[in-house]
Amino acid sequence: MNIILVGFMGSGKTSVGHEIARRTGFRFLDTDELIVSREGASIPAIFRDKGEPYFRELESEIIAEVSYRTNLVISTGGGAVQNPENVRLLRQTGALVWLKTSPEVILRRTMSEQGARPLLNVQEPLREINRLLRKRAAYYEQADLAVDTSYITIGEAAQEICDQLGLGGQRLEVSLGDRSYEILLNPGILRSLSARLWALRPSRIAVVSNPTVHALYGPRVAESLRARGLQFFPILVPDGEEYKDLLWLYKVLGDLLRHGCDRRSVVVALGGGVVGDMAGFAAATFMRGIRCVQVPTTLLAQVDSSVGGKTGVNHPLGKNMIGAFHQPSLVVIDPETLQTLPQREFRAGLAEVIKYGVIWDAELFEMLVRDRKDICALGPRLHEAIVRSCRIKATVVGQDEKESGVRAILNFGHTVGHALEAVTGYRRYLHGEAVAVGMCAASDLGVRTRLLARQDARRIVNLIHDYGLPTRIPSDLSLEAMARAMLHDKKAEAGKVKFVLPTAIGMVRLVDHVPSSKLRETLEACRDK
Repeated sequence: MNIILVGFMGSGKTSVGHEIARRTGFRFLDTDELIVSREGASIPAIFRDKGEPYFRELESEIIAEVSYRTNLVISTGGGAVQNPENVRLLRQTGALVWLKTSPEVILRRTMSEQGARPLLNVQEPLREINRLLRKRAAYYEQADLAVDTSYITIGEAAQEICDQLGLGGQRLEVSLGDRSYEILLNPGILRSLSARLWALRPSRIAVVSNPTVHALYGPRVAESLRARGLQFFPILVPDGEEYKDLLWLYKVLGDLLRHGCDRRSVVVALGGGVVGDMAGFAAATFMRGIRCVQVPTTLLAQVDSSVGGKTGVNHPLGKNMIGAFHQPSLVVIDPETLQTLPQREFRAGLAEVIKYGVIWDAELFEMLVRDRKDICALGPRLHEAIVRSCRIKATVVGQDEKESGVRAILNFGHTVGHALEAVTGYRRYLHGEAVAVGMCAASDLGVRTRLLARQDARRIVNLIHDYGLPTRIPSDLSLEAMARAMLHDKKAEAGKVKFVLPTAIGMVRLVDHVPSSKLRETLEACRDK
């Protein structure tokens, strides 16, 4: 979104705007400066030679041009908000922030600039400031938030605005040609979620969650949404992969209808991968597609399922066989939610982080080996691992949105992993645990097909084991049932099972066909005795 600074002259719009731009990476634009550049004359000269109406017309033209761009900090002229069309255009892509300042401070700040401030070229400037402030008060009060800059520093003002708009921390972009969306990653950002949702101008917000996550974070989210006057309601689904099916999807869609949602409504997925997949699929299908914001609270969802637009539900014959590609409007990641995550689910999420190290980022793999204690203690290295994982996912999705090429490498470990989940009825393994076993099997298969050195396969298996994840197929499972489940996997074509096999740590290859004898050898070798 854009950040539009409004307020009287001398309120600090330019200096605070530059500081916000520096902190966020947004581009700073000053509408007055753009007018001066276009006219080749100063503001006082334009007022003197052509009059205020001409200036206001130029101002509106400039605002119309910049309002269709994004990731900007825009400093407007003090009187720009008096034109309703200016306000409408500016608000369609951003938040209006009013920098309030007392008349006395305004006078002090502008005394040396009165020649450059045409409206203050009067005998009693303080009286004129008070008169103009009274005249414009109702216009400034249209702003979405207000910050009093009278007695705080530029840095303090910028920090308060960034905090209220949830703009701190890491910002990554998923770029899909003419479309893009942001991944925002910052400890504590859940507290400012309402500002980010408010910027989408939703008619209603459906917060989809499960009872466990909703009990932990639902009240906090509800309080912030209520404070901004946003209309919202919760939709709760049971916790567990076995509930990610058409029956519960039907319930979610019914709740959207019962609460009067429309095409301007937004679905918020507050939870792990199951919630994210179901909420995303509901958003993809409701009224043929409405907006969805992913707010993942598990490590697995933060580094994988919340990014990329894959949504869907399971069928007894296969995992995620019914779904749609539906990109979120925004992904908001708060690492603080991992503090309440059970250890088993945390370890399951690490399986996906390990996957990124194997398929793309050898340095990430080495960091996982070297800094295991820090990562397991939720230290700084975990934050870095999440950022690196999201950056990889964003890069891959940006190159191949619908898995027609390079995106297939993200399925490393998933062919055997999905089969393991299917034959156990989605009740025995967490998704990351199943993928961990699948990565071990894929590494063994890589060795057997002479793509991967044996020592690299051993390092992959050892790292998975060191993070407390399973590495072997249970002895009580039928290998025939596993093989049948792989044939039903959505990546299989014409009765042939595709595999993503590592060729080195940090590199993989998509193999269209693996000899059944080699696959059988791998399943036997990776099975508990």
